[in-house]
Amino acid sequence: VPVRPGDSHRPLKALPHLVYGRRGQQVRSDRDKFVIFLDVKHFSPEDLTVKVQDDFVEIHGKHNERQDDHGYISREFHRRYRLPSNVDQSALSCSLSADGMLTFSGPKIQTGLDATHERAIPVAREEKPSSAPSS
Repeated sequence: VPVRPGDSHRPLKALPHLVYGRRGQQVRSDRDKFVIFLDVKHFSPEDLTVKVQDDFVEIHGKHNERQDDHGYISREFHRRYRLPSNVDQSALSCSLSADGMLTFSGPKIQTGLDATHERAIPVAREEKPSSAPSS
């Protein structure tokens, strides 16, 4: 997980949000936002496709064979991440930094309800009898 200036060095369990990742990728999900950071420095924006299908974001990168210091190489990857159910899919964004870090993010919809609050559910009266068996 890359460390950036300003990041705190608290243990994972002390963080108030979910953070997980591997080298070159990090996923953060806190109360207000869902963010994916993905190192794609070997790919240009034209080599990348990002799409949302159902509750998943799919990130695909592919570049044709090119020469590097060791010979020729072509690369391809596919990543799929499940979006939290409360992410506002109409407000998703994706950007690629100059140093090759892809950032995919979306705000979370605030429901106004916390687990500690109680909410009354009204009982509606139906005019026809129930089809449930009586005891």
